[in-house]
Amino acid sequence: MKIKFLGTAAAEGIPGIFCECETCEMARQKKGRFIRTRSQSIIDDKILIDFPSDTYYHVLSHGLDLTKVHTMIITHNHFDHLYPDELNMRSSGYSYLKEKSSLNIYGTDATLDAIRNRCSENILQAMLSVNDLTLNRIEMFTPFEAEGYKITALKATHRAPDSVFYMIEKDGKAILYAHDTNYFDECVWDYFEKNNVYFNLVSLDCTEANIEEMGYVGHMNLNDNLKVKERLSAMKCADEKTIFVSNHFSHSGKDVSYDIFKSIAEEKGFLTSYDGLEVSF
Repeated sequence: MKIKFLGTAAAEGIPGIFCECETCEMARQKKGRFIRTRSQSIIDDKILIDFPSDTYYHVLSHGLDLTKVHTMIITHNHFDHLYPDELNMRSSGYSYLKEKSSLNIYGTDATLDAIRNRCSENILQAMLSVNDLTLNRIEMFTPFEAEGYKITALKATHRAPDSVFYMIEKDGKAILYAHDTNYFDECVWDYFEKNNVYFNLVSLDCTEANIEEMGYVGHMNLNDNLKVKERLSAMKCADEKTIFVSNHFSHSGKDVSYDIFKSIAEEKGFLTSYDGLEVSF
């Protein structure tokens, strides 16, 4: 399996468009891996995770070919993970596809409602009527199959209704992609234990980077990442071969600039994501 991190920032992006903090100013000067766009990833060039407002930029900068993507899984309805307005551009007149195929979008009720409310009603109904677009309702802890992958939505602890994160499995390998969530709810740990899961790669929300005390619920920092890693390892859900990645960074986090955080995270056994990072296993 392969995962490509297309965007690795929280909602503000780095640099934030109205921000003059030290982190954002450094990103403007150094560019490269210091620049972070809104979070989005793709598995094996097939399973697209989230559809943020920076998707168009990812098409331009990372060669993301949305005409070849037929499966999209959405974590929640915040704009930096779901920008439904852009789906209008798939409709006839806005796009001309050489081969007609359906884009399957999977999400909870709150996610699908956001798509229905934000897309043009006439355009959405036209796409749905001819199967250009298919909206698939999912439930937490109930696996579904898409393009040969087994995908399970897990309960996220986040400030958006019906927020989830995902376990993605194929051919005996598994990815845990856990973003926009606090330290996992006990129901998630129970699910791991009951289903005897093992992860080859774990990508964790690290919005506040090296801040010691979060002060709110909904995201994680490096200390939380380490706690998740230790518990997964203790449960035999991960081991020394498991690749752990810290991802989804805010400019408000401590030591969040790429070169600084990379050295800190490496000592804890974590890769530091950056826009364009590819990891295969």
